[in-house]
Amino acid sequence: MFIFAIVVGCVVLLLCVLYFSSIHLSFVYAHKKDDDFLRVKLVLWKWLHYTYTLPVVKVKPTEQKIEVKKKTKSNAGTSAKEEDITPRSIKRSLRDFKKFLFHVQGFYKIFRRFLQKVNVSDVEWQSRFGLGDACHTATAVGVLWSVKSNSLGVLSRFVQLKNVKNVMITPVYQGMYTETRISCMVSFKIGHAMTVMFQILKHWRRMRSDEKKKMKNYTSSGGTSHVRASD
Repeated sequence: MFIFAIVVGCVVLLLCVLYFSSIHLSFVYAHKKDDDFLRVKLVLWKWLHYTYTLPVVKVKPTEQKIEVKKKTKSNAGTSAKEEDITPRSIKRSLRDFKKFLFHVQGFYKIFRRFLQKVNVSDVEWQSRFGLGDACHTATAVGVLWSVKSNSLGVLSRFVQLKNVKNVMITPVYQGMYTETRISCMVSFKIGHAMTVMFQILKHWRRMRSDEKKKMKNYTSSGGTSHVRASD
């Protein structure tokens, strides 16, 4: 009994520590001409880390697919994986996401409250852009500046945006050219994420229960009308 109490106490203590701990995510996305790169690094308690890298993205128009090579690195080791993104897989993902939204009432409100507690900091967004014509390039750069400022403005309405360090666009007049690099730090408490998960589960179970009640009432009313019609 004493050992059981110690185990329960340790579990409760661990859950409390997890609840008040923060997860830190660093995002880096880079695009240069036809090359793309994405890296997401997760850090917990400074010594637990997990890195997700998307170093190669190849577009194959003739085969109607995007070839993706993934690489993950954590305390447990490193692994690599290849995956193809096709129109069918995109449709399947969208269908699954729609089902998820349908089964979770109030998902937007729940997620919005969570985002308000998310910190986004050390934002850098550097771009180089050219259309081959000086006049067209200057006009496009002006539009891109507007897109960047509006995007950051919208983001600041949903999350706690702090320390926007470097946002710039450099025009390139020597020819067609596109290059951009985005990086930022995202942090949130595990407790807030756990609360969101519990709220989603609660809404989902409530909706499933309501669906069963409606189906039961529909079946019983249909049976009653059938009996009356036969009489």
